[in-house]
Amino acid sequence: MREWLRLLSQRNVDAVETARKVREQSFFVGLPRRIVNSLAKARGEYDFNHEVNEAMQGCLGCKSCVGQCPVKVDVPEFRSKFLELYYSRYLRPLKDYFVGSLEFVMPHLARLPQLYNLPLGLKPVRWLLERGLGLADSPLLARKTLRATMEELGVPYASPACLAALGPEQRNRAVIIVQDAFTSYFDAGVVGDTLRLLKQLDFVPLVAPFRANGKPLHVHGFLRQFRRVAQGNSDMLNELAASGVPLVGVDPSMTLTYRAEYRKLLGEGAPRVQLLQEWLAGQLEQLQQQRPRLNPARFQLLPHCSEQTNATASLRDWQSIFEALGLELHTESLGCCGMAGTYGHETAHKETSRTIFQQSWAPHLSRNSGRDKADGDGNLLASGYSCRCQTKRFAGVTLRHPLQGVLAQLRVEG
Repeated sequence: MREWLRLLSQRNVDAVETARKVREQSFFVGLPRRIVNSLAKARGEYDFNHEVNEAMQGCLGCKSCVGQCPVKVDVPEFRSKFLELYYSRYLRPLKDYFVGSLEFVMPHLARLPQLYNLPLGLKPVRWLLERGLGLADSPLLARKTLRATMEELGVPYASPACLAALGPEQRNRAVIIVQDAFTSYFDAGVVGDTLRLLKQLDFVPLVAPFRANGKPLHVHGFLRQFRRVAQGNSDMLNELAASGVPLVGVDPSMTLTYRAEYRKLLGEGAPRVQLLQEWLAGQLEQLQQQRPRLNPARFQLLPHCSEQTNATASLRDWQSIFEALGLELHTESLGCCGMAGTYGHETAHKETSRTIFQQSWAPHLSRNSGRDKADGDGNLLASGYSCRCQTKRFAGVTLRHPLQGVLAQLRVEG
């Protein structure tokens, strides 16, 4: 990256100013130039940009560098800025547009999930996606939608009018679950079980209307679109937060976007969205009151890598929560599972993703396989959607979210 910036400066190119112009320029204005440059690239014409791009494609976007580097070098951040400029010069692969649009099309596809799931079960379609689009092992939409579970449980969508109607006692126990595309549409059972448990523990959960988070856009360098999405989502969440009811996210990676990418872009205008365990750790007194209703059990938590490196204190929060409920939790120290959002689903990265998984997650799962079979779903828990997806893909093991583990121990009276 330093060499790339040095070469730009030799040509009197200001990367920041160029990026600003790119964001203001119409997609179609620069299209002819991108086509010409891409044809030159196909002919093998040298450009140092290609070497930088190759290096940047090796970044998983796990953000371990941000949390662990002494000087907080943010590789995913400057990777996004580089990709924005690189693809203003060259044509993007189709997979980038597919991944970037995923959050926007999921709500529509989820209305009839079988129309999405059925084709993915066909070998020719999977082959076409892997070879043509560059995406492998695309996950299936949840059969039971989150909306159906909310109607079953009587959980409403959060709105200013709904929040204003809460009484003082309800407001003290209320929490707004902020949706993300991956858990709400691919892993809706986790969100549904979270709502079910919160109601059983005498909280008053509400669900924020779905709005795209924009993280996939940021990862792939669609920074103009990310700015627009982040601003619109923040406006809605800040309006809900004005009620005083806390905002809480289910997936660690998507939730941490609000305190990282959103904060860099919007400053104090970024909404405050807590991780589930951060909020629950502030409710220990109420959790302790529910302790007699739970059967004792021991669990092992396999945390998301972004949680471990960028929200280390939150792992201790999980232990406090389980202890308050009379449950034992041991947090394992593991590396990245290798999925890292959509990285592991990209055909070019699949084998690298598998290798990363084999380095730390696979041996741990192997050591616990006997115990896992004895306990049904097992005592292994994973907080990240990507981690659960990766484990099922490469090890054939279905891991539960920590709150699903708690829910399984709850004795429902009557």
